[in-house]
Amino acid sequence: MKLERPDVRAHVLRAALLAIDEVGPDRLRVRDIAERAGMSSGHVMYYFGKRDRILVSTLLLSEDELAERRTAELATVADPREAVGRLVEMYLPAGAGDVRWRLWAQIVARPPQDEETLARIAGFTGAWARELARIVVRGVGEGLFRPVDDPEDHAMRMCRIMDSLASDVLLGLPGCDAGWAHEQAMRAIRRELLP
Repeated sequence: MKLERPDVRAHVLRAALLAIDEVGPDRLRVRDIAERAGMSSGHVMYYFGKRDRILVSTLLLSEDELAERRTAELATVADPREAVGRLVEMYLPAGAGDVRWRLWAQIVARPPQDEETLARIAGFTGAWARELARIVVRGVGEGLFRPVDDPEDHAMRMCRIMDSLASDVLLGLPGCDAGWAHEQAMRAIRRELLP
């Protein structure tokens, strides 16, 4: 069966996720992706042009899939306090080897130059903050959270705190694992929200 072009691109990106998980984004070679995709390196390059474009596209796919999962999972959580905890858990890395966060680190180190990609990346960041702000507004409305002047500003600050915590986890700093990051993020959020 011959794959259509978008299917081939998605197939290559899924192979890239596997390769990144196995060899890491910094040591990733196009050949690693091609082997896992069952293609030649030239065929992979035909669809993406350069290695950095593969990394960016893999990150975008990963974030799209996580956004779908986040929306679906949070829709099933009735208690805003529990929803905040679930969002924090999905946001933060699962550990120092978390593929999505390792991709983010690579993209930050070598940011894309095209406006469209930068806009999509900004959209992911904004989507997390908007989701958290919605939960905060719901919790305030139910009397579970203290009112905040600007829920979106609050949510964006909390996302920036989680980004910082994620960096410590990725670096593998002593005592800074996924559980520690989750606890620190929840402590910061509770400090501002709980009555």
